[in-house]
Amino acid sequence: MRFFDEKNVLRFLLVAASVFFAAFIPEILSTKESAVWAVPYILANLFLIVVAVLYRFPIIGNKKRMRNDVEISPPATTVIPTRDIKKDLMERDELFQMMVDISSNGFWTFDVVTGKVYWSQRAIKLMRADSTGIVDTFDLLKDKVVDSDWRRFTADLKKSLETSEKFSVELSLLEDASKLVISGHVQVNSEGRPIRIIGALNELSDKQAQEKQNYYYAYQDALTGVYNRKFFLEKLKVDVDMALRRPDYLFAVALLDIDRFGAINASYSINVGDNVLRIVADRIKSQCRSGDTIARIGPDVFAIVIHDIQTADNDSDVKAIVRRIHNAVKLPIQLEGRELYIGVSMAVALNREVDCVEDIMANVTSSLREMKKGVQHGGIQFFSGGIREKAMKLYKLEFDIRRAIQAQEFVLFYQPVVDIADGNRVSAFEALVRWNQSEKGFISPAEFIPIAEETGLIIPMGAMILRMACLQAKKWVEMGFSNIQVAVNFSAKQFALDNMVEDIKQVLLETHLNPKNLKLEITEYTAVCEAEKTITIMKALSGMGIQISIDDFGTGYSSLSYLKRFPIHTLKMDKSFIDHVTDDEEDASFARMVIGIAKSLNLDLIAEGVETESQLEFLRAEGCRLIQGFYFSKPLSAENALEYLKKHYEPELQTV
Repeated sequence: MRFFDEKNVLRFLLVAASVFFAAFIPEILSTKESAVWAVPYILANLFLIVVAVLYRFPIIGNKKRMRNDVEISPPATTVIPTRDIKKDLMERDELFQMMVDISSNGFWTFDVVTGKVYWSQRAIKLMRADSTGIVDTFDLLKDKVVDSDWRRFTADLKKSLETSEKFSVELSLLEDASKLVISGHVQVNSEGRPIRIIGALNELSDKQAQEKQNYYYAYQDALTGVYNRKFFLEKLKVDVDMALRRPDYLFAVALLDIDRFGAINASYSINVGDNVLRIVADRIKSQCRSGDTIARIGPDVFAIVIHDIQTADNDSDVKAIVRRIHNAVKLPIQLEGRELYIGVSMAVALNREVDCVEDIMANVTSSLREMKKGVQHGGIQFFSGGIREKAMKLYKLEFDIRRAIQAQEFVLFYQPVVDIADGNRVSAFEALVRWNQSEKGFISPAEFIPIAEETGLIIPMGAMILRMACLQAKKWVEMGFSNIQVAVNFSAKQFALDNMVEDIKQVLLETHLNPKNLKLEITEYTAVCEAEKTITIMKALSGMGIQISIDDFGTGYSSLSYLKRFPIHTLKMDKSFIDHVTDDEEDASFARMVIGIAKSLNLDLIAEGVETESQLEFLRAEGCRLIQGFYFSKPLSAENALEYLKKHYEPELQTV
């Protein structure tokens, strides 16, 4: 027994306390008052002594001694039991298969050597397959998913075996169009050769599907499947930032515009136009490198970012890629049993000497705009400094147009339409806009109308022109010229507005002009762009009493069937067919044909651009009554138009 064992120390302390308390017993017994307390005091003291001597205190901590009174005999034999390795492997495989089958995920393995595939019970259930006739090939999957997804899976599987990279493919089931995700990881041997692929098959969760859908709507074009303008600009910003960090980093931006795409929709249908866009997108993707970015940034405009160009100073790599894209896209397209030919214009700008997205987009946009206006229409043009300078002038012109609309610098001139069968009487005026700029004076419409059309400024400008023309027509009516008409040109953008009819009605109410005194002119191309919508709008306008005229007739794509359906009142034969009616039999024949069409449809016909007496006499002989052109008058200011009107409206008003 150890002397300083904690139990012994505790017993000693209890005995010492008992002796200490026992020393007070004689003093307690000596007093009568305290005698009654002596008995419990003595009993308590005895209790302490008994506890100290007899109580067995519990074991504290890990102080239990090992027993030494038990002997363990050695084994009778030293034979080591043997294990059945084959049985262990079978048990392990069964255990693995059981764990796989009870998992909530689907698993599969592909043995490269034997070509056999193992599908877990969960994978078979996810594929909506029958577990009774399970096959150990990929045919089980092939029969359950759409062909395009199957092709993507086999392509990724083959690539994974070649590169040992992981892969993941989204699949759509034929049965109920639900989504699955199949992924795989390649296992290789010590020599780096693939021996098997271990993979998973899972349902695309609602959260994953929603995230994918949100990403699709945010960054992809729903029609073509390529990226949209938002993603394109964000990706372009990444390249610009990279170029700022690495001066040697070179990339290019290419814009591809389908020439006269509106004519495809007009001549065939919107569905055909949509299919053309899809085919063009696929052709661009097939010719670009895997890392390049392709986006649709406009109705018929695609953009490509050619990343990280490794090339010499002559930019040969970029030119080769762009030519490849251009040649592929403009190949004939087979659609619905017909062969379509499309023109394609491409502009390219590299990031040299630019440090922001806006600058490189301005460069490539200006190149495309310049090319579509020039002789290289339908080709490829690389940006040059001169184009940028011209573009800056155009941007300044756009700014000036915005300012001019606010400052009301646009004024109207009026060119008379003369009825040569009624004593050269003025039957109408065409309102023509002019820009009276404070610094440069009058600017030709040829300089600012195309920019206004392109930027959309033609809409507020057109609304202003319509109001000004209606106010002027109302003044002339109040002066006694009750049957005079004023024709106002409407652009395609204005005519496409959903609220156009209501806007015109509002202007007529505010100016108190009778609708019979207003004529709207739209080009032949505008009329047939969306024929059904056009017919609806025309009927609404005609029902209000407004006359409608088709301008530039003969230069567009309309057919007699459309003309019969359009509620129009007047055709205007384009000046290009009037110029040579006296010296070119082909132009003369065409003019006769247009005059005949107008007569057969009981429509008025205005020959515009008449400048010589011989042209006038030809038209008179063919039965064309309404003439507009410099032969009678150039466009006049409102004041001069009034004087002309007084002389050529009605005989009785010539003295007014």
